[in-house]
Amino acid sequence: MGSLKSKYKRDKSELIETLLDNGRTTAVLEINVLTTSKIKEHLIYECIYLHNSKLKTTQIIARDITDAMSRLEPFIKSGASSSVINYVLNNENII
Repeated sequence: MGSLKSKYKRDKSELIETLLDNGRTTAVLEINVLTTSKIKEHLIYECIYLHNSKLKTTQIIARDITDAMSRLEPFIKSGASSSVINYVLNNENII
């Protein structure tokens, strides 16, 4: 796998500033697998994203990264608070 040229690498604060300067107020910045879930064939992801110019972090229980992003998307569009998003996406009973 190739690596990015050093001119494209930025620390997170610089990246956020560039996104905001370009008018992009919502973007997923990072997603990582934290661990496996008690739910069969599910993983727990940590997602760091920019929403309405604010940096937010949430955990998402999902089958794969595509499922994780599809579960996050409706909440970003709804304007729900961070606490509601965290509760719903990290709750094994709501899957």
